[in-house]
Amino acid sequence: MRVAMPHRLRPVQITSGSHPFEVFALLTVLIAGMVLLISGERPRSVTTAMPALVLLLWEIGLVGAGVIGLMGVTWRGQLSTGLAVELLGLILLGSASTMYAVAVYVVSGWGAVVAGSYVIAAAGASWWRAGQIVRDLSRVARAASRGYIADVPLLVQEEP
Repeated sequence: MRVAMPHRLRPVQITSGSHPFEVFALLTVLIAGMVLLISGERPRSVTTAMPALVLLLWEIGLVGAGVIGLMGVTWRGQLSTGLAVELLGLILLGSASTMYAVAVYVVSGWGAVVAGSYVIAAAGASWWRAGQIVRDLSRVARAASRGYIADVPLLVQEEP
């Protein structure tokens, strides 16, 4: 079935499903995690609030979130596979960000309101996006089980 479009609207080609905020957050945690692992320098809040093993897992989680998440958002194969990989990266990012926010607030209290708020925002955005992906994957699975092909909405914008 073909849908008639008004003459002033044209299709917008979507080159990637990734959002700049998500990509920059994943890239940032990748770099930060690698710097932490290589340098051995750690924020006082995490060394105070986390046991050594948890601290090491947190650092590895940062690197893993960056690597896996960036693989997912740049995936060029099967859409559902790319979304599942992105989901794993976002779960790691949400977990690591939540751990860091708790450590910052436990150690610094109200003195951490600015930095802690940014970290909580990153955690919240990660969990929100993870929820979107879970919803999308379940819709694709339901459609496939009924023998339907998943339909991706076409975005349009007005021509200048």
